[in-house]
Amino acid sequence: MNEQTLRKRLTFYQKMMMVAKTAGDMAAHEVYKQITRQLSEELQQKEKTARGERTA
Repeated sequence: MNEQTLRKRLTFYQKMMMVAKTAGDMAAHEVYKQITRQLSEELQQKEKTARGERTA
């Protein structure tokens, strides 16, 4: 998955996380929170790789 797609998915799930929390659905909030963390970690790895390729 490319960086742009990851960013869009991250934004979507962050919004869904807030909607679930506002609605009081803590189970959905936790699921979206986990997905958001995974996407954030994946995005950070992509950025590290991209930085490493630029300096090489």
